[in-house]
Amino acid sequence: MPKQKIEELIPSLIRRISNGEGISVTEEAKRYKVSADGIKKRLREVRDAFYKEYFDYDGATKRWVVKNGHLGFLQKELLEPEEAVVLTAMIRTKDRLGKGLIDTHEKIVKNYTKRAKSYIFKQHKAEEITPKIEQIFALLKHAIKYKNIAQLDYPSKDSYKTRTIYPYRIVYIEYYWYLICAENGKIKSFRLSLVKEPIILEDTYEYDFSNVEDRLQLAMNAYVDYQTPYQYISVFVWEKLVGHIELASYFDAWKKLDETITINDKNYQKFEVTTTNPNFDDITPTLLKYMPNIIVEEPQELIKKISKIIDQYKDFYQT
Repeated sequence: MPKQKIEELIPSLIRRISNGEGISVTEEAKRYKVSADGIKKRLREVRDAFYKEYFDYDGATKRWVVKNGHLGFLQKELLEPEEAVVLTAMIRTKDRLGKGLIDTHEKIVKNYTKRAKSYIFKQHKAEEITPKIEQIFALLKHAIKYKNIAQLDYPSKDSYKTRTIYPYRIVYIEYYWYLICAENGKIKSFRLSLVKEPIILEDTYEYDFSNVEDRLQLAMNAYVDYQTPYQYISVFVWEKLVGHIELASYFDAWKKLDETITINDKNYQKFEVTTTNPNFDDITPTLLKYMPNIIVEEPQELIKKISKIIDQYKDFYQT
């Protein structure tokens, strides 16, 4: 057995403890030819910093064991054991950097830990990351990493329906979090805040999600369809709005063409837009938001849909 540094052993030991195995420091030290006191010291440091509620040393068995009720605790933690070991090492060595850097050092550790807990650094107001969503994040992150099949309850009409899914990715679209997954051979998206706590099964899956990434790149909102063929739409965009379309991330599906046109003394640039939704639900909200500064040229089905919505809106105010 090649000799390893003690820190390299700690993540695997924590995973084994999480899985319900009792860890004997003496046995591990003999197996890896390292100091038993060193393992005990490093294991205690990481536990105290990040996993104190989950495992402890059992004097009766002389083993490190998971605390009662916390079997599989790593499935509920977004912070990986490797990250916890590195952060603990940073905490341990902060005084060596000098007093002038201690505050910065602590801030870095705190911010990284916060990011792991929150999953992202939010740059604008978004759906609140509640403790419930945070735990769902952690469970699904574990299932995604190890390709475990999951079961979850999700609203269906007036009740909840149990879904058996292959979780693939958690994405953020228009201020909300969604789980992208496969169910019965079709790609689905479920709003995380509506999911009841998922159950991660031991069974694993194999599934081809290669089509999903291309579709997500074209997402204008949550109405991304993963099955139907692409549709191509021609629109004219007012020249003063072109810069915004080229900058905003949710306009990745919009391709600027060379053609320009003048309508009622306003100059417009032509764009080709790739849509995924058969009912144009992915592009309709954007067209309504920016009208009359975006004008649809084709297809006729979309023009009729926009016209119908405008007529309904007018009727509402005329009654």
